[in-house]
Amino acid sequence: MTRSLVCPPPPTQLPPTAELITVIEQALSARTPRTAERPGRASAVLLPLFERDGMTRMLLTKRSMDLSHHPGQVSFPGGRPEAVDVDLAATALRETREEVAIEPQQVRLVGRLDEMHTVATDFVITPFVGLVSGLVAPVPNDAEIARVFDVAIDDLLHSDVLLPKNPGRLEVRYPLGGEDVWGATAHILQGFARIVRCALAESS
Repeated sequence: MTRSLVCPPPPTQLPPTAELITVIEQALSARTPRTAERPGRASAVLLPLFERDGMTRMLLTKRSMDLSHHPGQVSFPGGRPEAVDVDLAATALRETREEVAIEPQQVRLVGRLDEMHTVATDFVITPFVGLVSGLVAPVPNDAEIARVFDVAIDDLLHSDVLLPKNPGRLEVRYPLGGEDVWGATAHILQGFARIVRCALAESS
């Protein structure tokens, strides 16, 4: 399981975005994503990476309190597949456009992470990692999204180092962007952070 990876802390300074994305893409292509241990309702999310002021950053959203599933929680753009989607990658891209107005043609998918099963709502989430090009100016869909914010990948990786060595399910939490990130989103972030930390160590 990805969460069991023991990886060294990230370097003091991360490589430039283009180099970091290459490291991430190579690491994801070299592994087989883990499938969920039991079936559930299919869904897909996008981890949108982009460069700003020389730093690699990730976009996150905070869900509206009016939503029936996971109200008020920090999440990634995403949702359930619809008939127009040819696959779950298309679902993640469509939902990203609908939720934060980032067009699919702006996103280059670089890999897929382990599936994540949500205990309370019985979703099986398939996370995709994508690099967003061009102007990144997200516009939240007010019906679904209360807030859009972004965090530096460097901050995520160093926050990951501070987690307990073998955290319980509820101990996987990240203080990012002024929010307490927990639940399925935190576990997806943990899997991503461990892969990136190990990949950076191997590439150094």
